[in-house]
Amino acid sequence: MGATNNLHPTLFFIPDISGFTTFINKVEINHSTHIITELLDILISANTLNLKVSEVEGDAIFFYRIGKEPSFEELIRQVENMFAKFYRHLKFYERDRICQCGACSTANELSLKFVYHYGITTIRKVDTFEKLFGSDVTLTHKLLKNSIPLDDYLLMTSAPKFLEDFIKPDWMDIKQASSAYSGIGEVPFNYISLLPLKSKIGELSPRTQFHRFGRPVSVSREMKIPLKELHGIVTDFSLRPKWIFGLRFIKNPTDYLSAIGSKHLCVMPTTSMEFVVTAQHIEEGIIEYVEQSNSIRWLAPLNMVFILKRKSADLSSIAMHIHYKKNWVTKVHLDFPLRIMMAMVAGISLLKLEGYISKAVAK
Repeated sequence: MGATNNLHPTLFFIPDISGFTTFINKVEINHSTHIITELLDILISANTLNLKVSEVEGDAIFFYRIGKEPSFEELIRQVENMFAKFYRHLKFYERDRICQCGACSTANELSLKFVYHYGITTIRKVDTFEKLFGSDVTLTHKLLKNSIPLDDYLLMTSAPKFLEDFIKPDWMDIKQASSAYSGIGEVPFNYISLLPLKSKIGELSPRTQFHRFGRPVSVSREMKIPLKELHGIVTDFSLRPKWIFGLRFIKNPTDYLSAIGSKHLCVMPTTSMEFVVTAQHIEEGIIEYVEQSNSIRWLAPLNMVFILKRKSADLSSIAMHIHYKKNWVTKVHLDFPLRIMMAMVAGISLLKLEGYISKAVAK
């Protein structure tokens, strides 16, 4: 271990995803950690102050920057940028998410707070890592626990001069408060509610609608499984090879959770087809889920439409509708044998799905 005792003026900045503890303790821990990872990546990529990442601490990122303190305007622009991208992602996710599990359906309940402190640090090298030490480092972490009665806010410990020479926007209301910490005492700070910024995020662009081409190839079957669980299996790409007839494996699925726009490559014995998730519509007791492929030009766009319906608490039905573009090739030469082949593949796939569900329930 090497060490240096040089003291450096340093800004400390922590975006913290509030509500993380409740969120991560849900049954669907894998999905909740995926969502938090996406959000942390977004916060890191929204860095406009040339900050360095000291640590990623579960639900928070400990940023720092050695040198001159930024202006108040620069700090506010940084906060606005991170806040807007964080909540815009949640807004997209709420609209375009595919999974209906508890973790995914409550992601929109997460909130974001920021702690800003300017102080002194000592940097010590531990193996190949630089580690920050000092009382200001400790204080910055402690400030995450405070008396502010809000979910979305910016906390700042800087002296009043930090706030000078800045024309406050209409949404901003700076308040003062303090909190007591063991071994430190009473610490005064300023804070700003960020709730008004949510109204500035704006509306999302409309979803792309998929095309229905005449009479689709359709097969259906009832399954002894609750609707929500059936939906989870159908939309889980890792399970597709277990029941889609002729599918060897799925290559390069999205690194994160499936949403509208997610792409995956279906690899079959003689060909491959890329699909993109294009739509999902949910009503009481019915779910319509759609994937589209343009890989086979003379059929493109080809849409796979899954209609899932609740029959009872433990019984659901699934229908597969295959829509494809009609042209002179399919109309004159191949339409009848093509429809027979598609119906066979879809029918066998639903039989395999029923078998997979039966085995899964029996375990």
